[in-house]
Amino acid sequence: MDKIDKQTLKALQKDGRKKNSELAKETGLAPSTMLERVKKLENRGILKGYRAVVDPSKLGLNAQGFACISLNKHNARDIESLEKGIEKIPNVRACYHITGRFDYLIHIVAPNLDGFGDIIKNKLATIPGMGKIETFLVYSEVKPDGGWPIDAALEE
Repeated sequence: MDKIDKQTLKALQKDGRKKNSELAKETGLAPSTMLERVKKLENRGILKGYRAVVDPSKLGLNAQGFACISLNKHNARDIESLEKGIEKIPNVRACYHITGRFDYLIHIVAPNLDGFGDIIKNKLATIPGMGKIETFLVYSEVKPDGGWPIDAALEE
């Protein structure tokens, strides 16, 4: 990945709808060359898609938090059960299998605190193999997801 690839990725992370002609102008490349580069980034799986940034509060999702989960047993059946159960909960924004005293870190959004509690009690806690659940509510977002640190990527 060279300097122009990184510049392109940074620009697309800021604005996924940026036109190819604008990207070409910013990098000093011909539009056809820029289009080829973007296609290569897509084909290599570096660019996995394009999304809109949505304001959750405008959707009535005013509560968010994290749940740290420990499994009862660390066997394939319980891991699979938990991961399939998590996938079925639409309020789960992200789930990470982690190291440390917990097994999973889950980011959850809900309309309000009662809704957050309902998700924990009625959906998360009912997944077979579930052990301990510890929750953390978000007071405010200090640094929103601004994309990946492209400058930290390795050069090819």
